[in-house]
Amino acid sequence: MVTRIVQYDQVRIVALTGAANDHVVLVTGLRPPQVGDLGTVVDIADRLGGNGRHYTVACGLRGARRIWLATFSAHELELVAAG
Repeated sequence: MVTRIVQYDQVRIVALTGAANDHVVLVTGLRPPQVGDLGTVVDIADRLGGNGRHYTVACGLRGARRIWLATFSAHELELVAAG
């Protein structure tokens, strides 16, 4: 069964296609994403050409800085909890 991920769901990174830095949207984050990290889906966009979607995920705040903000494909994510 395929579980649909929607905005504000909590997800776990289960794979990184390419280098971790290739996923980063916000370069001022504390570090790039890693397999096993948890985050919240903050935006979903259709991929160019209409084949799948991109999920922008935010990983918490430490002090006043975000740990990371990055974009992933569905196969790189696992639903942890509905938003």
